[in-house]
Amino acid sequence: MILRKIVFLFIVLILSMLLIPQLKAQDYQDTSQIVNETIESIVSIVTEFGSGSGFFISNNGYVVTNAHVIENASSINITTFDLKEKEAKIIGINETFDIALLKINGSYKPLEFGDSNEVKIGETVIAIGNPSGLSSSVTKGIVSGIHRNSGRNNLSIYIQTDAALNPGNSGGPLIDSNGRVIGINTFKTEGENLGFALESNYIVQAITDILTKVSNMEIYPINNTG
Repeated sequence: MILRKIVFLFIVLILSMLLIPQLKAQDYQDTSQIVNETIESIVSIVTEFGSGSGFFISNNGYVVTNAHVIENASSINITTFDLKEKEAKIIGINETFDIALLKINGSYKPLEFGDSNEVKIGETVIAIGNPSGLSSSVTKGIVSGIHRNSGRNNLSIYIQTDAALNPGNSGGPLIDSNGRVIGINTFKTEGENLGFALESNYIVQAITDILTKVSNMEIYPINNTG
């Protein structure tokens, strides 16, 4: 009986040694594929006061970022993945959710939004942005919490993540394992690995509110405009 247990444990150990590297390799491949499919949709945003990140939500140049990234700015320049710099105009701002909608000329690959109500604690996420001016930087982590209250607006609308977020990441996307945006990286608090992203359903709500005010359009028809 004891011998059987020893043999069984030995087999489990061998299998673990064989499977774990394969799982790690698969995880790396999955992450790399998601990054490759999404990174060209991320932009760097620079004003006279600082810098941040953003991402395309339409193929005709609409960019979403955090409102605080462009706060009080008189000029806003966006640098795309191919290092082309363009001046952006402000379409509108939603102060409640700290969201700004910008526009540049050109044709681009947009990111798709996921349903933040479907986000699960423990799932893998990727943050892409431009911390400290380092363009297209990628960090990986998990969802540490959902529906967190930031204390800023007293609304429980943030995803907590341990993916590293630093100054310059604000406005960049938090992406799930399907390559969809589930949040916009908004702020971090004191302490290690405490980052927060506004949940994607509230991003969509904020953008829809902005567009409704300026042109009575909804977010979804934007992707079909030339």
